[in-house]
Amino acid sequence: MNKIVKKEQFSEKVFLFEIEAPLIAKSRKAGNFVIVRVGKKGERMPLTIAAADIEKGTITLVVQMVGLSSKKLCALNVGDYVTDVVGPLGNPTKIEKYGTVVCAGGGLGVAPMLPIIQALKAAGNRVLSVMAGRSKDLIILEDKVRESSDEVIIMTDDGSYGEKGVVTVGIEKFIEQEPHVDKVFAIGPPIMMKFSNLTAQKHNIPCEVSLNTIMVDGTGMCGACRLTIGGKTKFVCIDGPEFDGALVDWDEMFKRMGTFKREEQEELSHYEEHLDSENTKDAKVTIDTIGTIGTIKTTDPIETLTDRNASWREELRKSMKPKERTAIERVIMPELDPVYRATTRTEEVNIGLTKEMAMTEAKRCLDCAKPTCVEGCPVNINIPSFIKNIERGDFLAAAKVLKNTSALPAVCGRVCPQEKQCESKCIHLKMNEPAVAIGYLERFAADYERESGNISLPEIAPANGIKIAVVGSGPAGLSFAGDMVKKGYDVYVFEALHEIGGVLKYGIPEFRLPNKIVDVEIENLAKMGVHFQTDVIVGKTISVEQLEQQGFKGIFVGSGAGLPNFMNIPGENSINIMSSNEYLTRVNLMDAANPTTDTPLNPAKSVLVVGGGNTAMDSCRTAKRLGADVTLVYRRSEVEMPARLEEVKHAKEEGIKFLTLHNPIEYIADEQGAVKQAVLQVMELGEPDASGRRSPVPVEGKTVTLDVDQVIVAVGVSPNPLVPKSIDGLELGRKNTIVVNEEMQSSRAEIFAGGDIVRGGATVILAMGDGRRAAQNMDEFLQKK
Repeated sequence: MNKIVKKEQFSEKVFLFEIEAPLIAKSRKAGNFVIVRVGKKGERMPLTIAAADIEKGTITLVVQMVGLSSKKLCALNVGDYVTDVVGPLGNPTKIEKYGTVVCAGGGLGVAPMLPIIQALKAAGNRVLSVMAGRSKDLIILEDKVRESSDEVIIMTDDGSYGEKGVVTVGIEKFIEQEPHVDKVFAIGPPIMMKFSNLTAQKHNIPCEVSLNTIMVDGTGMCGACRLTIGGKTKFVCIDGPEFDGALVDWDEMFKRMGTFKREEQEELSHYEEHLDSENTKDAKVTIDTIGTIGTIKTTDPIETLTDRNASWREELRKSMKPKERTAIERVIMPELDPVYRATTRTEEVNIGLTKEMAMTEAKRCLDCAKPTCVEGCPVNINIPSFIKNIERGDFLAAAKVLKNTSALPAVCGRVCPQEKQCESKCIHLKMNEPAVAIGYLERFAADYERESGNISLPEIAPANGIKIAVVGSGPAGLSFAGDMVKKGYDVYVFEALHEIGGVLKYGIPEFRLPNKIVDVEIENLAKMGVHFQTDVIVGKTISVEQLEQQGFKGIFVGSGAGLPNFMNIPGENSINIMSSNEYLTRVNLMDAANPTTDTPLNPAKSVLVVGGGNTAMDSCRTAKRLGADVTLVYRRSEVEMPARLEEVKHAKEEGIKFLTLHNPIEYIADEQGAVKQAVLQVMELGEPDASGRRSPVPVEGKTVTLDVDQVIVAVGVSPNPLVPKSIDGLELGRKNTIVVNEEMQSSRAEIFAGGDIVRGGATVILAMGDGRRAAQNMDEFLQKK
């Protein structure tokens, strides 16, 4: 996959590549684009598909060397592999029989215009094509354009070929010579498209333009591509890329296209540092095992390890009186020093428990006959059993119990809000004592097993030969996949991004959840038999119908809530105002803060983070680690903050300023379009809303203005419509959530769903609980069939 089979040079800096991508070639339509990444350090770069050959299984891209990423791509040769190619993305061009159309391509814009010209001609239109470039060597694909055009005009700035002049001269000539022109299509540099549109507008002719904006993921997850279209904010990657040119805010687009201009120039000056020796190989999941402690792999069956009446367990209960257990003080998690940890992105804040600390904390568990803590766990972990195995010193057995029900124990032990779930049901709370530190103990057992090197896998039922597809590799998808593979199914997980893990990789910083922890959990699933495929967007690269044709009998959709919310206030589309999704993806997944990686991130001195949830905490703590002075602004009081208390505590310790009861109402930009100030409305608390929290109301006439050079908006996410809207017959709920019954089954019987795509937004553990429930019910459904 992604092998370069042809490379052709048009000019000093313009190249054509033909790349093996059979799924994309089969599903691509005129107007679609792909996201390309070159090398492990590479940036995700959007490129429009110029052609596709279904028989050969190839797509054609035309690239101009203008920046670091395009330079790295153009350095590849026939036989090399492009690390990642994902697509087709965007909405295809609306092709119909308009009558007479003018197709204007400026420079490289001729390449994406070519398939549109071909499709318009095939639909029965009279096609008049204008090809424009600065000079003759920038006029590309002329023969192919002529094949599908009724007439062609060539314009060059210097007059070295065709007629001397700009693209609008050619458009005017066609409009003047024709009795009637029904539509103009224009693709090229933004300034060329703006004036092509103005020319068409002058004659009351609609003009369609294709916008190539800054992107990170290309699926609507980050919001980096947003622009004002017709007075409303649109995401180019999912709402476009083609729009009515008369509706585009061109001035805003010109400014936003220059967002990373300075950073990109700086990166180009250090080009050699950005090269890596593995840029022609596919990325693989790697494991970083931290030493060996020398423990013995437990051989006891799970039934013995979870039997409350087993002799070892009864002896353990008798070894201490309940009053002695409740008298033990709850363990305090060791942490890195706040001053030091605020300078390091990859060192985990919580250090973890020692063996002695874990065993002492485990003694606090009363081993209740009817453990209410299990009721509070969305994945129904046998909590007393794993804790009692820790108490007796059999840490590997504890891990085995955890993994019998949880696919991601090391992850859950770190990021789940245990204080609102399992620990909130602990019997100790009824005695006015702190709950048993279930989350800390879960993390300890999972970490101990990993570091020992004696990793056990759950028992796998005999293969039943039934193929199951999972859409998305986040917590819901991974939990579902783990349970289904244990039941004997052949499970394939399809991930849109270039790394497995979903929000665990792009959304949660390493100081809270190290990547090596996630990688080991994923590798364990792979060892159990789960197949993983990156760079596949179900609904774009391959459809649900195609999956069913390939023999998949059940499909689980766990595509998450990857569409960032914005506040729709004046100035919000200014440069250096990002969604938390974009900010965290650039830093966490793309490693933008590392000077040797390609993805840019503008440095900031004064950062404002808007929101009060865990994602807001992750964003402000990340910005602090990148050297900024950070203020978190939240419209309610601190009491109403939805973030975990531990995250709030850590943020305060690290020097984050909290400005509660304030809410942004406007951003002010400088001459370059970059944010320089935030105007905040002072708020007060009114009556409780539907959730029980007191609603914030503005204090009339009271505002505060702060000087800022970067804003991160963390006010929630919505389900990405890309997957659910691609499935025919699927009932959708509010904001494009997938409607499911209590069994997590959708309106299409073979499709189940869970996590944020159903809930609209939830925790890791709730998503995992959905995955487990869906697996149990899909298994029953398929067995009945």
